[in-house]
Amino acid sequence: MSMNNGGSNSQSTTTISRSISTAAAAADDDDDGNFSFSSSARRNNDDCPIQGVLFDLDGTLLDSEPLGCRAVYETLKDYMSDQARKDFQRRDYTMEWSLKQQTLGLPGPQWAAIVLDWAQQQQQQEQQQQSLLLPTIDEFLTTWDQHMSERMHTIQACKGANELVQYLAHIRKIPLAIATSSHSKSVQLKRRRHEETIFRYMSAVVTTDDPAVQRGKPAPDIYIHAAKQISVNDPSYCIVFEDGVSGVQAAKAAGCFVIAVPDSRFTQQERQTLFASQADMVLSDLTEFDWDTVVQAFVAKKKTTTTTK
Repeated sequence: MSMNNGGSNSQSTTTISRSISTAAAAADDDDDGNFSFSSSARRNNDDCPIQGVLFDLDGTLLDSEPLGCRAVYETLKDYMSDQARKDFQRRDYTMEWSLKQQTLGLPGPQWAAIVLDWAQQQQQQEQQQQSLLLPTIDEFLTTWDQHMSERMHTIQACKGANELVQYLAHIRKIPLAIATSSHSKSVQLKRRRHEETIFRYMSAVVTTDDPAVQRGKPAPDIYIHAAKQISVNDPSYCIVFEDGVSGVQAAKAAGCFVIAVPDSRFTQQERQTLFASQADMVLSDLTEFDWDTVVQAFVAKKKTTTTTK
C-alpha cells in the first residue's frame, strides 16, 4: 500500500474480507432480505470521528472504463483512419493511455471534447483527403450512450469494492453515498447488476445532472451535496474514495479526507505527482484499505486543521 502518511498494515489486504466473514456469521436475514446483525456483530460508532463515506463510481466502485473505451471506438471508428482503428484493436479496444488519463473523472461534455479534439488531430496527422466531419459533442455523447447501454450488463465491480462497501455498512455502520460524474440515466443502467452488492447500501446517489450540482468535478459541488444527502453538513467529516485527479481535487476542495485509488497504468512518478501530493492516502486497490490506519490519519488531520485555524 502506498500512503503519503507513511502508515501501513502488513495484514491490511485481508482485513476487510475477514471482517465481512465475521459479520456474515452473525447476521440474520430479515423479512425484506436486508441484513439484521446481532449485538455481538454491531459496533458503536458514537465515538467515531468519521460521519460518512462518499464514493466515486466509475473506476472506483465499478470497472466501467474498458466499456467506455470500447464505446468510444464504436462511436468514432467510421471517422478513424485504418491505422487508428488497428491501434484500437491492438490495445483490445482501449484508448491510448496518454489520452485516457486526461478524461478520468470528468463530466461527459468535458471528456468528450478532449476525445473529439484527439480524433481531429488524428485526422490531420493522417492527412486524410476525405475526412468525415466529426460529430458534435452532443451527437458524440448520444451515440456513445447507446453503445454503452448495450454493454452495461457486463460491468464488473472493481477489486475489493463489494467487500469494502459491505464492511463499512455492516461493521462500521457509517452512512454511504455515491457522487458520480455520470448522468442519472447511465447510473440506472450501471446499477442493475450491482444492486444487491453495492447500491442497496447507499443512502444517496448523486449524479452530475442533479440540479444541486451546478459545477462538475474538479469543483467541490457534488461532494458538498452528497455529504448533505447523508446528513453531514460539514464535508470534512467525510472520507472520499476517488480514482481520478479531477475527483481528488473536487473532494479536497470540499474539505474531505481523500483516499485516491489511481488506475494501475499511472507510473509511480505520476502517482506521486498527481495523487500523493493532493490526496491524504493513496491505495493500489480497495483491498488495501485498513480502518485503523485511516482513522488514525483522519484524526491526525483534524487535529492539525483545528490547530492551524
